[in-house]
Amino acid sequence: MKKLGAALLWLAVFAAAGAALMLVLAEQLLPHRMDPHFIPGIAGTGAVPGLLAWVIAMCFSALPGARRNPDARFGMAQALWGMCGTVLMMLAGAILPYMAAVYWMLLRILRHLPSHMPNRHDTALLLTSLLASELLGALWLSWYVHRQGPLVTNDGSPQGIAWRPAPARAYGMAALGALAVLLLAAGEFWLIPPDISKLKDMDLAQLFQGPPVIALLTAMVVIVMAPVIEEVLFRGLAFAGIASKLGAGWAVVITTIIFTALHAPEKLLYLPGFADVAAVALLSCALRPAPALPLHPSRHRHAFLLQLRHAAGPGHYRRTLNPVLSARCRPHLAPHLAGAQNLRKQG
Repeated sequence: MKKLGAALLWLAVFAAAGAALMLVLAEQLLPHRMDPHFIPGIAGTGAVPGLLAWVIAMCFSALPGARRNPDARFGMAQALWGMCGTVLMMLAGAILPYMAAVYWMLLRILRHLPSHMPNRHDTALLLTSLLASELLGALWLSWYVHRQGPLVTNDGSPQGIAWRPAPARAYGMAALGALAVLLLAAGEFWLIPPDISKLKDMDLAQLFQGPPVIALLTAMVVIVMAPVIEEVLFRGLAFAGIASKLGAGWAVVITTIIFTALHAPEKLLYLPGFADVAAVALLSCALRPAPALPLHPSRHRHAFLLQLRHAAGPGHYRRTLNPVLSARCRPHLAPHLAGAQNLRKQG
């Protein structure tokens, strides 16, 4: 109860500090005296980043009196907190850039300067949100894993996180698994062509279709950062916690179901994608977790194929002999069609 009381006290302190800071900024920036009717609203908008800072400080056990002591053993509860903490940190990182853009807009409104609502689909804002989310999640996850101690971290049994070097044979198996998943994905695309009009509206697809620098940074997140975070989280923390309580078999089943469910929003746009997500999850459980890193990026093949599809143009999957229906052919065939029409008139 003492820790709960301390946490609530810190919550009030952070919220009050954010509100006070926002009021001071508004007072300094406004060219005239602040209308008293606006004070509660301005204070409320300042309390929001204070609450977000409180969440981050709580997760990192940085608040005196509310700190969680390291646990003596690693089990289901520790794995659950590891997953919840990572999700909280990633959400906080994703929200931060949008909050900064909204507060900048509010400050411009207070000074009667031209302003507009931030565009959620702006590629620069999307990339900043993606990077902040992955970096904050990775920072907290590495801190939390290190907090468990080397005995749990390096334990290669089902009850350990198993974050340690593996035999070379395991990495070779992972490479073969990645090739198998890519072939499975290619077969899916060949048998059931995706509706590109749905996939291209995904945030990740928009980033891949953006300027080269943004596409490159997005690829680094997809290929490097995301696989490390997800493997440590699902096949490291979650697998070990579930195995310590229910056994390795249930750990495979439950982590695969959770992993597949969390990727459902993107796979619902292309249902066959559930097959390769489940395949990656099952293979990664067998290789957990470090050797699975070369295997994991193959799950993101839809973004790269979408980029290739975008570059190839609308006639890549379904070709037509009718030039009226093919926009790509129209500019090249227009002179010949005009010549044919002239010959008909002369005839």
